[in-house]
Amino acid sequence: MDKISISSLQNISNPTSSVAKVTPYEAQEDFKSYLKGALDTLSETQAQSNQATQGLMNGNMDNLHQVMITAEKASVTMQTTLEIRNKVVEAYQEIMRMQV
Repeated sequence: MDKISISSLQNISNPTSSVAKVTPYEAQEDFKSYLKGALDTLSETQAQSNQATQGLMNGNMDNLHQVMITAEKASVTMQTTLEIRNKVVEAYQEIMRMQV
């Protein structure tokens, strides 16, 4: 699975960086696949955290530090995803308020 990287975020924030002209449909598909990848990463991180926590409770794992690191990664990923969602909704609402 492809992780979200700083360079991919820079490409999104800098649209003039050697990107060929794309149609609106292609832009929507690219954005959709980017969001799907981010949500898949979130889901994978949450599953890893749940698996590690379950393993600790069952006595299969004895490394509490690793379980806590995995849980914190999942928490940070969830918080970041929620903030991005909030910004997208806010941008959509702002566009809807614009006078045409």
